[in-house]
Amino acid sequence: MARRIRDLGPLRATALILGLLPAACVTSTERTGPPRVLTGAASGTVVTRNPDGSVTRDASLQVTLEPLPALDTDGFHTPMLSPDGTWVAWQSRSNADWPMLLAQRGASTAASAAVALRNPDGGQVVTRGEDLLLGRMTHADGVLVESPRPDGSRRVGLLPWNAEEPRWLTGEGEVRAFACIGPRGEWAYARRGLEADAFDLVVERPEGRLEFPRREGESWMMPVVASDGIYACSLRDGILELAFLPIRAGEHLTRTQAEPALLRHRISIRATARTAYQAFAAVPPDAAAMPEGLLFFHPEMRRMAAWSPRSGRVLLLAEGSVAARPTAPGTVLVTLPGSLVVQEWPPEPALAPLQVLPGLWIPCGRGGGGTLVAAPREGSCGLSRLKLGPEASPSR
Repeated sequence: MARRIRDLGPLRATALILGLLPAACVTSTERTGPPRVLTGAASGTVVTRNPDGSVTRDASLQVTLEPLPALDTDGFHTPMLSPDGTWVAWQSRSNADWPMLLAQRGASTAASAAVALRNPDGGQVVTRGEDLLLGRMTHADGVLVESPRPDGSRRVGLLPWNAEEPRWLTGEGEVRAFACIGPRGEWAYARRGLEADAFDLVVERPEGRLEFPRREGESWMMPVVASDGIYACSLRDGILELAFLPIRAGEHLTRTQAEPALLRHRISIRATARTAYQAFAAVPPDAAAMPEGLLFFHPEMRRMAAWSPRSGRVLLLAEGSVAARPTAPGTVLVTLPGSLVVQEWPPEPALAPLQVLPGLWIPCGRGGGGTLVAAPREGSCGLSRLKLGPEASPSR
């Protein structure tokens, strides 16, 4: 069967996840056959393994797509949904370029940016801030934001859903960026001095402050706090590595103790800070930490993947995928440049993904009995609620 052709054109609305990253020669098992469109009044899947080893799958699944009021965005960032599904947050305007997004030394500090909030189904739009850059995730209490300061420093904080001003993490005279919040309220962020180029990684835990070890020339970015440890990526002389520090509640490690405990996996030998940013922009930190490992965009494989640090195994999602989001147990919604598909989790190499919607759709989170999906376009973003299977039943 013919393979699908990938279209990774320079779409500004998905620039965070559709970068023209370098390709590599890799060997992997490809899913054969085009995605099958899910249709029909009832849900069900019949898989037949043929004598020649090929696999045939006949599938039907009820699908409803409920259009919601569109968002006026900066045309760059993907909207984010609150954990309870009652708020959607987005970057309504921003003058940020890549140096500012990456918090690089010498980047402009004259941010002109605002974050907007509203109920996904519509209602009043509330705009906050004059210099607020949208952060990496939402939390029950608000949405993470960053703010470059005139003196070159940078703050990270939480903008509460019902408040006008963010609550900033204490600390002055340094650059903080790429923050996330863990399941126990841990704050993890990258930190550097005003005149430094490389970032340290800091995690504020109930047990005390944890600092990752840093080799000469190494810079840390994009932490993800899981229940059994902390993920991050490091960049050193063009080498991009994923790292995982196994640590559980009640444990504490010094920087010296953490060094031999780190598990590392190289994912690129020709990376930049932008490569690292894009690898983690495809899924927010609270959804990226899965039982099977870390979900991320692989810059060399050019698709979504999951790394299991303890086994060293890398699971590959659909060829050409640029974003993904776990949904029901055993399934993942996967964004391709030309369609939204459903894929088994863990991936089944013999089975092609099942197409749900044509076009570019990015899953943003769960709310209202379905999954919010965004359709980026120039200067705005369409928003819809996708319901699959039992969720799509008229009786619900």
